[in-house]
Amino acid sequence: MRAVVVAALALSLEAESYGDGLLRGTQSSLPAAMSNSSSERSLSTASSSSSCSLYGCEGCGSCFNSGARPGVLCRGAGSQTGYHCPADRNGGDEGDITFACLDWTFGSAALRSAESSFRGQTGEDVFFGVGTYGIDDDPQRGLGACYRLRVEGVGKDIIAQSVNTGHDVAGMQFDLQVAAGGAGAFNTCAGGAGSMFPGGRSAWGCKYGGVDDEASCASLPEYPQDSAAMRSSGDTLRSLCEYSWKHGVRLSGSGLPAGPCKYNPTLLDVSRVKCPHQLVELTQLQRTDEPAGFRAESQHRPTGFPNFDMKNRCLAQEPGRGVEYCLTRMMDCRKPSGGFKDNVIPELMVPGKRVAQTCTADGYTRIDVSCGCNKCYC
Repeated sequence: MRAVVVAALALSLEAESYGDGLLRGTQSSLPAAMSNSSSERSLSTASSSSSCSLYGCEGCGSCFNSGARPGVLCRGAGSQTGYHCPADRNGGDEGDITFACLDWTFGSAALRSAESSFRGQTGEDVFFGVGTYGIDDDPQRGLGACYRLRVEGVGKDIIAQSVNTGHDVAGMQFDLQVAAGGAGAFNTCAGGAGSMFPGGRSAWGCKYGGVDDEASCASLPEYPQDSAAMRSSGDTLRSLCEYSWKHGVRLSGSGLPAGPCKYNPTLLDVSRVKCPHQLVELTQLQRTDEPAGFRAESQHRPTGFPNFDMKNRCLAQEPGRGVEYCLTRMMDCRKPSGGFKDNVIPELMVPGKRVAQTCTADGYTRIDVSCGCNKCYC
């Protein structure tokens, strides 16, 4: 059985039960041109204010993310569900797991559609992105916030949202989700039980940095194991990989002293900005304390920026120098920290957009994250 594609910015959700019966869904209206005849069947329906009916209750006053956009119901091992849907299978556990969404990847059809909509709204021509950031002077270390990045060698500014944070990232660095950008220590992309993509890890390049040249993109699998949604989107993993090279968000170490996967573009400017609604539509994560506008402003810059004179260069290729002033890259396919309720402060988050809405194994179909347990007793 296949799940219907999440179509560009509309992100309408229509789900059907999988062959193992583990995922059950809600259905929202799809534009006629986007509907899929193989998936048209009677499904329970839920509006964004009543998606908690999936969990066997009338209302969700006790749920952490009540009012969230509906999605398919996760049935993880040990009754884990909603925003507690597990990120991996431990010891061969059966049941659903959830993943980072593939349309968060730099250059995806959904992101490019969002960029076009934003350009029509504001007149500003920027790239959109999603990734990992961490800054000590923010109570959530930047989680859920958007940053406007100016990057050496990239033709347009990037407005990117942090859906992930951790001890290994800092305010002088942004780790952008790009295709085969490095599966890291928590890889759920390939080579393991329940991985999103078929095949082993070797085609994915370095553990940190991923494939080191554009030609290597051709060795990647084109689609996830559950391929229908990505095929319908117009994306392929290979084309997304190539897009990241064409637009300069990654550098090759070929023929250079430090070797493959050691070089990264330098950040010229970083400033927190308001999250465009087009980007929030993809992640379903939004802060209540956003700046008023989309332009970089001095009061929203971390110390050390702007860096237009490039007195501070990314020197990650030199041992012991760290990743300050670097635009690094990653793609581990794993549920990000923004998908876990304990990583956010409720008062800093918009109701119904308190946790990132992550995806099923196809990378496009969203799971329901309104609640975290059955009967809403969370």
